Amino acid sequence: MFKTPAIITKVDNYKENHLLISVFSCEFGKKSLIVFGGKSKKKNTDFVKGIISEIEFNKENSCLNTNIIQSYNWFLFDKYRLKVIDYSCFLINKLLFLEDKNSEILNTYRGLLISMNNNSNYLVDLIKLELEILKSSGYQPDLSDSVIKKILGDGFLINANSYDELLILLKNDQDSQEAFSNFMEKVIVKVLNNLNINLPFNRSEIIQKN
Repeated sequence: MFKTPAIITKVDNYKENHLLISVFSCEFGKKSLIVFGGKSKKKNTDFVKGIISEIEFNKENSCLNTNIIQSYNWFLFDKYRLKVIDYSCFLINKLLFLEDKNSEILNTYRGLLISMNNNSNYLVDLIKLELEILKSSGYQPDLSDSVIKKILGDGFLINANSYDELLILLKNDQDSQEAFSNFMEKVIVKVLNNLNINLPFNRSEIIQKN
């Protein structure tokens, strides 16, 4: 018997009354689990793409129990925030496979959900999640001084080994947010193209323009 916090990244119907879910946890990586009777009204609300839950499963990869850790107000979300859920889950499902107990993916994704639930500006939280996904999957972008200067202009110096300084800078400067977000879109598209993965929609569709 195993128990771990995980992001539910995909939910599919399985046979007549069951579900097949994909989850990602730092302890076990990506797993596909069968939820027997998952389509019943009693269980169905526990298995929603994008929520973080404590998942209990056995060695046969059957999901036995779940407790929601962090949900989101899907009925209050606009189309942009709903697309962010789809986009984030797509990237995690396609790029992350292995366990990494030092990964910050779950904490970063939870921060993104909290920002969106609070109707706050979530762009920097999304960028942070993208950077963490790329780092964990081995596709960390070059953030050397020359690259940062090219993206943001002269006068911006950050520690290339840490995202903290960059994220603080972006929090305080909307123009820098937009410029770096455009850079991230190009990076994500390039990584996915190299892996022959097609994003089902443009990343620009998840960013609400002011």
